[in-house]
Order: sequence, then structure tokens, then C-alpha cells
Amino acid sequence: MPRLAQLQSRIRSLQELGDVVGALRAVSAARVQQAHAVLESIRQYTEVIHEALAEALRALPPPPNPSDPSPSAGLIIAFGSEHGFVGGFNDRVLDVAAAQRQPGDDLIIVGTRADLVGRERHESVAWSCAMSSQVAGIDEVSLRLMERISLASGHRRIDRVTLVYMRVANGPAARAITETLLPFDVKSVPRAGTLRPKAIFNLTAPVLLDGLVEELLFAQLAHAATESFASENTARLAAMQAATDNVTTKLDDLARIERELRQEEITTELLDVVTGAEAVTEVG
Repeated sequence: MPRLAQLQSRIRSLQELGDVVGALRAVSAARVQQAHAVLESIRQYTEVIHEALAEALRALPPPPNPSDPSPSAGLIIAFGSEHGFVGGFNDRVLDVAAAQRQPGDDLIIVGTRADLVGRERHESVAWSCAMSSQVAGIDEVSLRLMERISLASGHRRIDRVTLVYMRVANGPAARAITETLLPFDVKSVPRAGTLRPKAIFNLTAPVLLDGLVEELLFAQLAHAATESFASENTARLAAMQAATDNVTTKLDDLARIERELRQEEITTELLDVVTGAEAVTEVG
């Protein structure tokens, strides 16, 4: 009987664990859907900025090439996970960031759990910040990163800023993406067609171009953060699905053992009854 009671207690614990895992899986699935909806909005926003830049470049002279001879350096911004249960998600991001890093480059890690993994790997982390746990907080993360880039540029010339993040392709698999944030080449922006009416500008060329480029950089940061957010939750969804399958298998095994113990208990009781009846018959 004690063995059966212990088994039933373990079954209840596994069922409670299954409920927790199921809740985490549902939350992760909802966040993945939210992130994909936001990604479409960011793509549309980026297209509008590209069109504005094309209009500006059609009417305004291109900015001169920088000629600052001061020593330059780079920033690597690695977008990792804020929470756990994501398997090797953070290690994959940090591996790619380490491969992209050049001597003198500073590493910025986005995500509390990713930062912890990075320090466990003895990575030299210049700065880190938390990754948003909600889609609505991604804009704030992007603004903090822009402030950090601006602050770093105030101490020394930053000529390279590289983003490293995970992107979900098809299915649960994700791949690491490396994207150049800076230097930004305005010449790479396609110019607007000549048939469109000429735009009217009320700002000077430097102010207009600086503002549009700043908006585009913000959009790129938000896009990378959102892709990483979706990938993090996709990785957690896959981990929770695997945990659900494992819990289901364990519960099936324990249920089988429980039935065997119950049958054994019933058999023992029947034997006791038969033995008692035989004893009474012999006495009579």
C-alpha cells in the first residue's frame, strides 16, 4: 500500500507539472503570433522610410564621405533570450557574435539569460540590458540600444555596428542572422522614379537625412529585437512541447504500473479471503 500511495503522489506531481508546461506552451505560442503581427508592421514602416529616403536623395545632394582619421571601433549587438527553457538558443547567438567580433570591438548583449550565459562563457561584455518579455516593450529596448550606441560614439568613433539575432524560417528551426546597422550607405537606397512629382522639403539636407537615417536605424533595431523575441518564444514552445511529450510518456508508464499494483493488491486481498475461508473450514 505505501508503494501505491507513493506512486499516486508522483502521478499527481507529474500532472501538476504538465499543467505548468501546458501554460508556458500556450503563452509562448501566443507571443510568437503577436511578434509575427508586429513584424509585418515594422516591414511596412521600413518601406515608408526607404521611400522617404529615396525622395530625399532625388532632391538633395548626397552627404560627403566621412574623413575622420581618429581610431575607430565596432559594436556587436547580440540579441538573446530574457528567460530560460530555450535550449541552445543563447549559445548559438553568442557563437556567431564571437565569430563576427574583431579586436577592439565591444559586445552588447540583449537578454538577461543571454547575458548570464555570456558571462559563464567568459565573454567580455561591455554592456547589457534586459530583453522585453512582451511585444509592446520592444520599442523601449530599441530606444535604449540607440542611446547606448550614441553614448559609445561620444567616447570614440564607432564605424561598425553589427546585429546578431535568430530568425525563424520554416517550422521550429531558427538560424542566426548577421546584419550591418552601421555604416549606413545612403547610396544603397534605390532612388525614386523620375515620373513622381518633386517632393517639397522644409528641412535642410543634413537635418532631413539625419532624421530619416535615425528612423531607419530604429526600425532595424526593432526588427532585429522582434525577430529575436519570436525566435526565443519559438524555441521555448519547442522545448515545452518536448517536455509535454515526456510528461505524457511518463504518466502512461506510471498509469500502467499503478494498474499492476492495484491488480496485485486485489489478488493479495483475494488470497487472504481464500486463506481465511480455508482456515474456517478446517476448524469446522
